[in-house]
Amino acid sequence: MTKPAADPAPNRNDYRHDIDGLRAVAVIAVMLFHFGVPGLAGGFVGVDIFFVISGYLITGILVGPKRLSVAEFYGRRVRRILPAMLLVIAVSLIAGWFLLLPGDYDSLGKSAAYSSVGFGNYYFLWNTGYFDREAALQPLLHLWSLGVEEQFYLVWPALMLALSRISRGRPTIAVVAISLVAIVSFSTAVHLVATDPKQAFYAPFSRAWELAVGGILVFVPLPRRSSVDWLGCLGLIIIVLSILRLSPDDAFPGVNALAPVFGAALLVWRRSPSPVTAALSFSPLRFTGKISYSLYLWHWPILVFFRQYADGTLPTAIETGTVFLFTFLAATLSWRYIEEPVRRLQPMPLKAITAGAAAALMVAWSGNAISQAGGFTSRVSDDALAMRSLKVMWDWPCPQTVNIPELRVTYCAFGAPWVTAKHHGILWGDSHADHLAPLIDVVGQLEDTAFFLYEPCPAALGERIYRNFPEAPNYKDRCASSQKAAINMLRLRPDVDVVVLAAAWSGLQFTDIVAADGHQADKVSLVREGLQMLLPEIAAANRRITIVAPTPGPAEDLTSCAVNKESNLLRRRCSTEMNSKWATSVRRPITSALKSLAAENNLSFVDPGPGMCPNDQCTTYINGEFIYRDASHLRRNLRTQTKEALAKMIGLDAIAERAKQPAPAS
Repeated sequence: MTKPAADPAPNRNDYRHDIDGLRAVAVIAVMLFHFGVPGLAGGFVGVDIFFVISGYLITGILVGPKRLSVAEFYGRRVRRILPAMLLVIAVSLIAGWFLLLPGDYDSLGKSAAYSSVGFGNYYFLWNTGYFDREAALQPLLHLWSLGVEEQFYLVWPALMLALSRISRGRPTIAVVAISLVAIVSFSTAVHLVATDPKQAFYAPFSRAWELAVGGILVFVPLPRRSSVDWLGCLGLIIIVLSILRLSPDDAFPGVNALAPVFGAALLVWRRSPSPVTAALSFSPLRFTGKISYSLYLWHWPILVFFRQYADGTLPTAIETGTVFLFTFLAATLSWRYIEEPVRRLQPMPLKAITAGAAAALMVAWSGNAISQAGGFTSRVSDDALAMRSLKVMWDWPCPQTVNIPELRVTYCAFGAPWVTAKHHGILWGDSHADHLAPLIDVVGQLEDTAFFLYEPCPAALGERIYRNFPEAPNYKDRCASSQKAAINMLRLRPDVDVVVLAAAWSGLQFTDIVAADGHQADKVSLVREGLQMLLPEIAAANRRITIVAPTPGPAEDLTSCAVNKESNLLRRRCSTEMNSKWATSVRRPITSALKSLAAENNLSFVDPGPGMCPNDQCTTYINGEFIYRDASHLRRNLRTQTKEALAKMIGLDAIAERAKQPAPAS
């Protein structure tokens, strides 16, 4: 996620070849990170390096001796950014026709419309999450950073104009003002990283401090000359350590972004020639820096479309080398025949702005038209169409709703009609309870039992056993409060005589689950302990409690392979067979623990394993219909006949049947 290289200052004698080299370091770091090269998990900091460079160069252009008018500034920005970017978006829309399912093509069209007019970051802020297509497979995801920078361009010239009038040549006032902007923005970033990490990542006000740091450097005096460029050496060391030590799991762009930003600032800060500036001015680095904008623009969609062709997998070492070479070729051609010719043009600023706006709107209209057409569903068969996106495969219209006063919320209800049903139940868990709802709906109708879906957290998690979940900072409190609320509701509602506990139990054993009192145990034991402590709180004389073991999952997304069988998209054919040995082995520890817990407490226990994986050979098709939505979830938009067969295969019919039986004596 890099930035377009800003135009150099008007005086060509002041051109910074070392900054071209720094651009090269940044873009190569980003590319190697995206290609999954081991040991470079922090390569994403190349984005932050580019923000610092851009803040420095743009501020220099605005306050330099040959200041530009506002129209001239925007005219140059339009010529610098839009032509290559709009070409990449247009080519991506064409490639999507041949490679993407309608749902993904629809998303591409929307992201193209937003990105063309400078708001790609907000599209991805609002449209990426747990139940969306994996972010790494969105061809224009990288344009979020251009959105941040374009929004910066809307505000920064006005601020610089105001400061130039206020300061009257006194740089101290400008430094103080820009520093205040940086401090407020950095404080906002630190706050959002803790409360809303996704907004912290995509929003311009949590990134502005990085650009402001570059802007401050314009007003800071040159460092004292020395025989050794200690500042440059320190900057390089900091950047290298950031690339090697940071990872996507670290909170970002708050405190963890300080190091790469500071390192970039030390290298951008103008100083006398030195071995460091000479190294960064090395000819191959300089050329890579010159084409860094095109490299950034092209590398991500090329990688994503290759992964779409290869069914979502990362390229092998040989494939990576090939894609790298192709990316450099595309970037070189883009720089040579798009960027440079347009930059050399000298149209009137208003003409450049008008032409750029018209082109951007035309591309945005094209993207919106693709979205309005639903990604052109006629390109694929009906079976493939039913798997066209994660959203569609999760689609299941809730049959009815019910108000549970004790929980103060209206919930999705299913099975028999809630008002007239003989038995009432709660399906309690997470998304793995959610994917069972359409199946339990089928059996509930047959056995006069109504259920409502309660899916804030796995029932095992509360105050005493909880999960550290950095991506959801309030997860612990949410689980504790939802568990308390459910316990209270069940105490007050004896008519809720069926409780079904289902969750991604297999996945929990690989998460950071801890006990509040600090005692140590393996994750499986902690999950079991959490349920054991819960059971006395929800037990009642006429209440039947059932624990559903985890459903087998393929651990990798086989949906694209299933789609390949049903469509004529340009994709490499692959197998839809599950790694049955892995699926059964990963379930074994938690399934055994849940089974013994159910036996000790005289609970009902449903194990989907024997039915779905007879003789340890797991099925992925029922009645000719592929049943998985992703690496672990079942599809919810299955045909009724398939849902009935799958519910019976799992053993869910026993849940409602047992509701008619008297509860075991305590």
